Amino acid sequence: MSIYLNNYWTLYQEFMDTFHELTFRGIPVAMVTNFYQQIDDALKAKMEKDDFYTELKTPFMKQTMIQPYFESFLENVRAPIVSQENTGKILINADYTRMTALTYKRWFNPQSTLILTRSKNTHVFGIPTEHIESYQEDNAKILKELETNAALIFKKYKGHPAFGNEYFQKTFLNRISLIVKTISSVFNLFNKSNISIIVVGTTEDILSRCLAIVGAAKGIKSICLQHGILMGEEAFMPVFTTFVGVYGEYEKTWYLQRGVTAEQIAAVGHPKYDDIFTYSPGKKEAFLKSFGLNANKLTLLVITGPNIDLIKFNKLIKNIADNPRFQIIIKPHPWEIGKRKYDAYLDLEKQYESVKVLTTRVNNLYELISHADGVVSSLSTVVSESILFNKPVFIFNFLISNRTYDYYDCFGDYIQTDPDILLKIVNRYYNSNQERVKYQSIRNQYLSQFYNDGSSGKKLINLIKLATK
Repeated sequence: MSIYLNNYWTLYQEFMDTFHELTFRGIPVAMVTNFYQQIDDALKAKMEKDDFYTELKTPFMKQTMIQPYFESFLENVRAPIVSQENTGKILINADYTRMTALTYKRWFNPQSTLILTRSKNTHVFGIPTEHIESYQEDNAKILKELETNAALIFKKYKGHPAFGNEYFQKTFLNRISLIVKTISSVFNLFNKSNISIIVVGTTEDILSRCLAIVGAAKGIKSICLQHGILMGEEAFMPVFTTFVGVYGEYEKTWYLQRGVTAEQIAAVGHPKYDDIFTYSPGKKEAFLKSFGLNANKLTLLVITGPNIDLIKFNKLIKNIADNPRFQIIIKPHPWEIGKRKYDAYLDLEKQYESVKVLTTRVNNLYELISHADGVVSSLSTVVSESILFNKPVFIFNFLISNRTYDYYDCFGDYIQTDPDILLKIVNRYYNSNQERVKYQSIRNQYLSQFYNDGSSGKKLINLIKLATK
C-alpha cells in the first residue's frame, strides 16, 4: 500500500475504535459514514507523509486485516439468515447499479422484484417502485443525544490530526442526522416489505450502505455489483454486503489481498456489459457526418478523466493531431462536463480542425466506440468496454495521484505514462500487421480473466437464486 493508504486505514480504525459506541438501532453510526469524504486537502497532505502515524495511537493496519477488522463490527449487527426464497422479493437500489432496461426486462420478474428509486413513478421498466422518503420518522431525541455525545468525544481530541480537524468534525456531525434518518427508514421499509435479497451498485452512499447493514440486522443477504474499475481503494473497501460482484480475476485477487473471503467474492461481471454483445450501431456515414469528420481518416475516440496531467495530455493530442491520417473525438468525463472543466479540450479543438469535443452528456458511448477505429483512454471502464467491442485501446496513465494504479498493466506497451512513447505505439499499431497480431494476443489474455462475457445478467440471477435457498 502507499503511505497515504497505510495511514488512511490506520486512521479509519482509530476513528471506529473511538466512536463505535455511538449507535442507533444497534448500528455504529461511524460505520455508516463515508469516511474518506471527511478528509480535507490539509489532512490528506499530512497523511501522505511518512511520520503521520506517530500522531496516532493505533498501530498500522496490515492490508490483509482491513476486511476482518470491519467484520468484527458487522458480526455484532448480523442476525441469522432468514430463508424467503418462495415469498420474498428482490430489492434493487436503482442508484449506481447501472443496469439497463434490457437487463431489468429480461431477468427480473415484476412479480418478485422491487426497485428503490428517486423516481416518483409507481413502476420503472414495468417493475413496482419503492421510495425511501415514504418511510421516514421522527428521531429528534436520539439524534440530539448522538450529536451531543459525538461533539463531546471530539472535544477530548483537540490535538488529534483528524479528530481535531474542523472539516472532519463538521462533516461527521452534520452527517449524523442523515445516517439516523436513513437507518430508521430502511428498518421501516424492511418491516413493511418481505425482502429476500438486496442488490446495490456501491456501498459508498449512505442509503446503499444502510440497505446492506440493516439487511444484515434483519437476516437478509445482499449483493454489491462492481460500479467501476478498482481505482480509489476507499470506494470499494470495506465490503458491507454478503457478496461482492467482480469483473474478473484481477478483482478477485485484489479483494483476497485485503482480507475478503473467497466465499464473499462472486464471479458475475456486470450486467450492463451484456448490452455490448447485442448492440447494433447506426450507419457510420451518418455518424461521421454528424461530427463533420472525414470518412477517409482514422477516427480515434479519446476518453479523459479528472485529475490528469494536462501538459502531458495536450502533448499527446497534439502529437496525434499533427498526423493527417488521424481525426479525434474527445469525450470528457461526466464529472468534467458537469463542472464545465473542459476548457483545455476546447482550446485543442480551436487549434486543430481534426479535433472535436463533446460537451454535453447527451451522447451514446457505445455508438461512439462502435464507429471509432481506436480508443485512446485514461484509466477508465471505457477501456474494458472498448476491448469488448474489439477496438484497439491505447491507455495513457497521466493521473496526478498519491498512489499508483496497476489495473491495466497487463497491456504492456499499450499503457504509457509518456505521451511520446504512446504515440509511437499508436503509429506502430496502424502501420504493422505484426503489431496488430501482438495486440490481439494481449487482448485475448485480458479477456480470458474477465468475467464479462455477455451472460452477467444470467450469472446475477443464478447467484440470487443460490443465495436465497
